[in-house]
Amino acid sequence: MDLSEYGIGMYMIEKSKQHLRNSRTSYFPHMRFAVVTGFELIGVGIASIIHGLIPSLFSFTAAKKVIDLYHKRLKNHANPEYKKYALSAKKELDF
Repeated sequence: MDLSEYGIGMYMIEKSKQHLRNSRTSYFPHMRFAVVTGFELIGVGIASIIHGLIPSLFSFTAAKKVIDLYHKRLKNHANPEYKKYALSAKKELDF
């Protein structure tokens, strides 16, 4: 789909539909997951900032959440783009 052919609104709708198809989900479950995860990550970000100021607090909070999120949702995700990204990140980090 070409952006100039359809306009930004239709382009965004089609890209969203494609993302949902690739992820094998529908709009509301995807929205729920994204919003909940976003708020969790904001909380983890705040905990990480506090940890930076006071190292004895929230020692492993950010690392645990990122690892948990990866294993619960992204490791075996239906969207092949996530698998490609995970493999490239694994090579980069030299696991």
